[in-house]
Amino acid sequence: MQINAALNAISGGNPLKQAVGIALLSQMKDSQAAQAATMLQDFAAAQHPNLGKNLDIRV
Repeated sequence: MQINAALNAISGGNPLKQAVGIALLSQMKDSQAAQAATMLQDFAAAQHPNLGKNLDIRV
């Protein structure tokens, strides 16, 4: 999906094109939010479970 095409449709004078453009932008936003959430979950799962729980300090 192309964001520029959806933005051009919204800025046009045709109400039908505007409605379709708004719907496309909404779908793109939802898709990107879902992809970001999945990526964050994958990053969290890739971390070592004990990472950062203990500090080794020598004086």
